[in-house]
Amino acid sequence: MQLAFLLTMGVLLWLLWPADGIQDLGGQEVRRLLMVLGIGQLAMVILIAPAFTSTAITIERDRNTLESLLATPMSPLSIVIGKMTGSLTFLVLLVLSGVPVLATLLLLGGVEFTEILAVAAVLLLSAVHLGSIGLLVSVLSKRSYRAIIITYCALLVVVFALAGPVWPISGTLIRRGGPVAAGIMHVLASMSPLEAMLSILTPDGPYAIGAKGWPAFWQLYIPLSILTTVGVAMVVLRGLNKSLIPARPREGLKVVERGHLTGRSVLYLFFFDPRKRKRNIAWWQNPVLIKECRSRRTLQLHWLARATAICLMISIALMVLVSISVQAFVGETASMVTGIATAIGVLMVTLIVLVGPAMTSGAVCSDRESGVWDLMRTAPLPAWRIVSGKFQASLIPLLLLIIGTAPALVILLAFQQEMTPNIMRILQVVGMTGLFVTVLGMFFSSVCSRTSTATVWTYGVVSAMSLLTMLALLGSGVFGPRFIETVFVVNPIAAVMDAAGHGSMQNYNLLRPYLEIMATASGILFVLTVARVYQLGRAD
Repeated sequence: MQLAFLLTMGVLLWLLWPADGIQDLGGQEVRRLLMVLGIGQLAMVILIAPAFTSTAITIERDRNTLESLLATPMSPLSIVIGKMTGSLTFLVLLVLSGVPVLATLLLLGGVEFTEILAVAAVLLLSAVHLGSIGLLVSVLSKRSYRAIIITYCALLVVVFALAGPVWPISGTLIRRGGPVAAGIMHVLASMSPLEAMLSILTPDGPYAIGAKGWPAFWQLYIPLSILTTVGVAMVVLRGLNKSLIPARPREGLKVVERGHLTGRSVLYLFFFDPRKRKRNIAWWQNPVLIKECRSRRTLQLHWLARATAICLMISIALMVLVSISVQAFVGETASMVTGIATAIGVLMVTLIVLVGPAMTSGAVCSDRESGVWDLMRTAPLPAWRIVSGKFQASLIPLLLLIIGTAPALVILLAFQQEMTPNIMRILQVVGMTGLFVTVLGMFFSSVCSRTSTATVWTYGVVSAMSLLTMLALLGSGVFGPRFIETVFVVNPIAAVMDAAGHGSMQNYNLLRPYLEIMATASGILFVLTVARVYQLGRAD
């Protein structure tokens, strides 16, 4: 992935290198290249760093080797340092390999050495900072797949939510509060690596406006990330010392018989009660799906109901925020509804791209890590039925995420009923993207032996489709519209913008080719996953 990224950057540098060595006075091309390089490498760090560290301790639990590790003469401090160093060394090498590409921009002029140094420092500190958060979650969690999901949810908060008050989508709240509130929001936004990078690349841009009298976000991010990493390391040490405390015994839990009503049953609407005795698996049900729903906490009905309610509340909040943002840019114009629909569609696709791989990439390899796969191989189930059950279990959370955020689109019909075809096309793109991400995660989960490796590969492919293809816009003066359209047919963000009728995509025909390519790729990956599961299920 890093090799492909560096080759892409090299090709763009070659194509956009000024003729006869003459550079534009404003250095706009160099600034644009620096923006792509900085944001691109930061995206790789954000997506990959937690995957390496969030399973550092949980994989020891899955393999029943944590007790042996803690029984060695090593201190908890040396264990934590070894785990973090082993997990982050590869990522640090990836970041360092991209520094020469950044330094090449100094030959063109328009950027200073201090800016290149600041970008490299933010990248390295982001790797350590986000990696330490993943290690903390790994200590507190019991299973690898659960640790990965929690880590990426925490990532969304640290990277995007903390920077929200600074961005125009929130109406630039940091400018509306008093000095104390603005200072607090400035410090919180400085803890976001994305906001720190934006403050370096676009110091005068709308996404880098901070509180008056405070230093730039990246200047605060450097000490804050170091302090946060040290604090997280101390919490990890404390949590590692408590790792051998036995879990709460379940013998004292009272099982509720079917047909009996209790206060707890009424609270959970009866059929959501986690203590209620379950029915036997019917002949028409997929036993693998039932096994996943009863063993994974994230798939149990009462947790799914809570997740759906949270998604509905987030959907309403997103509707309000996006409305404020669009009105701030375009005001009360005829294109306001189209702009809101485009923004919501992009947000829905982005959520699937960010959350989907973490939920699906552990479908098969998590069982191999925990030893459950050996029991699965003895079950009289064909490979296609195992894959079907795993597929349904992985798709359910993404479907609930889509259903929970869809009301933000439906509300737009109250403003403009003519948007019905656009909304239906947006939902088609979002649904097909969720289907492809699910099958892609399952494929890598069957090929890879570790959940972290499968997660990294899934995020790598999805990121290449969503982010790297956007680099074609950087060479819009070199590449023709036909080439850009060919590249964009696999980009879910560009496809959802075309489905919403956004003006920037009027020259491209992306919707139908995207749906056809994603449907074909999903079918091929599903077949390959069945073949791989059949191979894994054969006797040794």
